[in-house]
Amino acid sequence: MDLHAYITSLGGVARTRTLIEAGYTKRDIAAIALDFRKPIRGIIALPGCNPDFMFALLHNGLLTCGSAAEFYGLWIRTRPARRHLACAHSRSAAFVAHRTRRFPPHGLLPVASIEDTVLHALGCLEVPQAVSVAESALRSGRIDADMLRACLRGSRSARAREALARVDLTAESQPEVEARLLFQAQGWAVEAQARIPGVGRVDFLIEGRVIVEIDGHAYHSTRERFIEDRRRHNTATLRGLPTLRYPPEVVWNDPGRIVSEVQALLGMTAA
Repeated sequence: MDLHAYITSLGGVARTRTLIEAGYTKRDIAAIALDFRKPIRGIIALPGCNPDFMFALLHNGLLTCGSAAEFYGLWIRTRPARRHLACAHSRSAAFVAHRTRRFPPHGLLPVASIEDTVLHALGCLEVPQAVSVAESALRSGRIDADMLRACLRGSRSARAREALARVDLTAESQPEVEARLLFQAQGWAVEAQARIPGVGRVDFLIEGRVIVEIDGHAYHSTRERFIEDRRRHNTATLRGLPTLRYPPEVVWNDPGRIVSEVQALLGMTAA
């Protein structure tokens, strides 16, 4: 692979040390450095390089926590306003520093391991975000719950342990995680992925009386899906189980509306 293609495979930015370890000569590196910028000594960046990778290399750290969640395909609603880096120092206000690293990083890219990414998220992010990151990682089978618990035994990990305890692996999307936590916070009996005879599986059954569905972007993507959904809705209604539906945006931006509407239906069905 020529040097330009190799740097591109690394996100368009790399340390010269990485290139030398890959077998490229100092002459190769000097030649390409004439055509592309060197933001600081020891780093070469191609036009359009990954800005997160550039930031991590410039600050001698590894992307982690909420800043590495998307890289691993983990559920996170919004990226943190400041990048999160695993690094040995925290002298800059430009990023949030995580000083603990338990596992080797992701290959040659400036990204912490998926294990450290999840551990950092559990102890750092707000509960809905932390639970979402951990739940998606566990559901994918790429990390193990026992490993997480073993790493979180220390006295400083109480917050992370509490977040991990909220993971139950029932959600099939990030909005479902937030909806479940919202319902549980009200003290309601919540059955996620409940199976109802004649209706099938529903996202949530609240207090055994109200169905709540969180509709993703693929909802009603086909005519057959639309027809089947109408059948399910009618069957549930005939069984005395009213259904409320919400898109992810309402879960994220107007949770109070969901609570009030579920509460209203619970009151109407109490008799």
